[in-house]
Amino acid sequence: MGNNPKFTVLFEKLRGKTFEIDRDVMSIGRKDENDICLKDGSVSGHHAEIYKSENEDGTVSYVLRDNGSSNGTRINSVPIEEQILQHNDLIMFGSVEVLFDSNDGSVTDSSSASMSRLTHTIDLSSMDGSLSTTPALTSLNPLAVAEEKKRKMVHTIMILVIAAIGVAALGALVLFATKVFSK
Repeated sequence: MGNNPKFTVLFEKLRGKTFEIDRDVMSIGRKDENDICLKDGSVSGHHAEIYKSENEDGTVSYVLRDNGSSNGTRINSVPIEEQILQHNDLIMFGSVEVLFDSNDGSVTDSSSASMSRLTHTIDLSSMDGSLSTTPALTSLNPLAVAEEKKRKMVHTIMILVIAAIGVAALGALVLFATKVFSK
């Protein structure tokens, strides 16, 4: 790797894997056609993108943009839509945590035409989900919270229906026994 910035994965079993940010725009997501492919259920198909931005003073910044992903993108635990990255920012794509290393700003501009097209893939789908270094996403995703409430409500209703059927069956049995033994 050259002097390009990079993402370093902090996920338990893949800790230390790196992705060089070697083009002006790179896509990040679960699908294979992304430049940085993170095959994990918490990562959306086209989760986010990172792009190079030249500042007025001639320095280069890298901007991370969330593409409306299901589980969101967080920088240093703060949900973002778009934000300039700083050296050592901790980024969460769903539940996959990575570290942004800008090489302390020593990145120089280079022609995007001379950069090769590389795709980086890490398949997290076969890994044990209990090994994550991040919290469960149910507290981060409002849809997951609603689904959990719905599941609990359905569970409660099923218990009440089963109890009502049991009471009705017991009542029918008592009524039947009363008629049989009263003769």
